[in-house]
Amino acid sequence: MKKHVIRSVSWILTLILILMSASLASCADTENETVDTTEAPSAIDTAGATAEATAEDTTPEFPEANYGGDSFVIISRSPTASSYPAFYIGTEEPTDVMSSAVYTRNTVTEEKYGIKIEQLVSDSIDTSIRNGISAGSLEFDVVLNQREKLAALATSGYLYDFNNLGIDFNTPWWDANCAKGYEIDGKLYIMANDTSVSNLAGARFFFFNKNLIKNYQLTSPYAYIQEDNWTLDNFLGLVNAVYSDDGDQIRTGNDIYGLLMETGATNGNAIHLLVGCGIEFSTKDEEGMLKVDLDIDKIDNIFGKLSAVLKGDTCLDYTGAADGAEYSEFGNKYNYGRNLFAQDHFLFVQANMGVTNQVSDMEGEGYGIAPNPKYSPDQESYYHKMDKLSLIWGIPNSESLDFTKIANVMDYWAYESSRTVMPAYYEITIKSRRINDPNDIGMLDIVKSTIVYDISEVFGIDVTSALWNGYTNNAIASAWATQNKAVQRQITTFNNGIQKLG
Repeated sequence: MKKHVIRSVSWILTLILILMSASLASCADTENETVDTTEAPSAIDTAGATAEATAEDTTPEFPEANYGGDSFVIISRSPTASSYPAFYIGTEEPTDVMSSAVYTRNTVTEEKYGIKIEQLVSDSIDTSIRNGISAGSLEFDVVLNQREKLAALATSGYLYDFNNLGIDFNTPWWDANCAKGYEIDGKLYIMANDTSVSNLAGARFFFFNKNLIKNYQLTSPYAYIQEDNWTLDNFLGLVNAVYSDDGDQIRTGNDIYGLLMETGATNGNAIHLLVGCGIEFSTKDEEGMLKVDLDIDKIDNIFGKLSAVLKGDTCLDYTGAADGAEYSEFGNKYNYGRNLFAQDHFLFVQANMGVTNQVSDMEGEGYGIAPNPKYSPDQESYYHKMDKLSLIWGIPNSESLDFTKIANVMDYWAYESSRTVMPAYYEITIKSRRINDPNDIGMLDIVKSTIVYDISEVFGIDVTSALWNGYTNNAIASAWATQNKAVQRQITTFNNGIQKLG
C-alpha cells in the first residue's frame, strides 16, 4: 500500500483557485472514466491568492485529534475497473488538475488528523469484509463499492450504521437526499459525500444530437425546457420524428434513429423514464419501514406511450446497433453505440455524466444535454434515477475499528473534497472541458439536484423487475398482480431483518 508524504500544499490550493476562476474554453464513463491529464502551470504567484483565502477563511469547526501517523485505509474497486472505477481517491504526486485536487485534499486531511490515507484495491471486497470481521481484525477502515453489493452486506449485519457517527448530513459536503432516501428503520448503512465523485456520476439523463435536430428541423429540447414543457409526449414526438435507412433495407447501426435504446430492469429507458415521470418504486411508512404501493394506472398510461414509440422503427438497442460490426477497439457494445451517436446515427442516448468524454469531439453542432422529461408540465420537479451499480460509501461493522476516528476523518475529508476535488471535477473537467454549450451547465445542475435515492432496488426488492416484465409483455396490470405478493413478501422479510440489526 502506498503512503503519502506530508508536504506544503499552498501552491496547489492556489492552483485550484486559479483554475476554477479561469475561463476554460476547450471541451473534452462512470463506466470508462479517464483522469484529466492537463498539465499544471510550471510557476505561479501565490501571494495575493493565499492572503485573500486567509482573510476570508470560513472553515467550519471540526473535532481536534491526532492519530499519530496511523493509516486510514479505503478498500475499493480499482481506479481502472471497466465499470464504475474508484477513481480520484488516492494519488502520490500532483501532475494535472484532478490529481492536484486529490493530492491537496488528501494531504490537508492527513495533516489535520495525523494520518496516512491509503487506497487498497481489491476484486473481492465482500470476502475481505466478511473474513476480516469474522477474524476480528481488518486492514481497512471504510469501503467504496457498488451500492447493490454493499446493501447485501448491510442486511447480513456487516455494515455499521452511519447514523451512529454523530455527523450532520445536512452539511453541503454530505448528500442529505441520500441520507433520507437510504435510511430504513432509522438506520443508514450506505451514504454519499463529496469525497467520491462516483455518486454524482451515477444518475442518467439524455444526450441529444444537435446535428440531427438541425437536419430534421426539430424543436430543440432546450426550447421545451425553457417553456417548462419538456414532457414525455414531446420527448417521444422527437424520437418518433427521426429515422432514415441507409438504402439496404436492413436495420443496423448504419441507419439513423431517434433513440439508442437500453433495455433491462436496471437501466432500461422505460424504467428511467418512469422515474422521470414521478413514479416512486418504494416509499416508507410512518415508522420508517419500507413499503411499495404503485400507481399502476399511471404506469400503464406511461408504458402505453413508451411502447408506441420505443418498440417501433425509430429506436434501436445497443445489441442491434453493434450487430455485425467490428467494435473491439471500443471495448464493448455500449462504447461503440455511443460512438455511433457521436457520428450522427442517433438523436438521443440516455447515459451518465462520465461518458461526456466519449461524445465531446462531435463535429458540427455537437451534443446537448436534457433532463428526463416530466409526465406533464405541471409536474413539480424533474427526477433522475441513480444506477444501483454506482459506487457509494460503507463502513465495516467491526469492533476492531475506531468509529470516532472514522467519523472525524470522513467528515473533514469530505469537506476538503467539496473545496477541491468536486469543484475540479464538476466545474472544470465536466462543465468547462467537456461541455460546449452554456445551456448544458444548467442542465447538469438540474440533474444533480433531482437525484432520486430509491432503497428498494438497491436492497434487492424486485419492483423494477416486475415493472420491466410488464412493459416488455404489454401487460403491466397482470404482471404486477402476479408479482405483487412476492414483492410484498420480500418487503416483509427485508423489514424484519433490518429491525433485528443493531
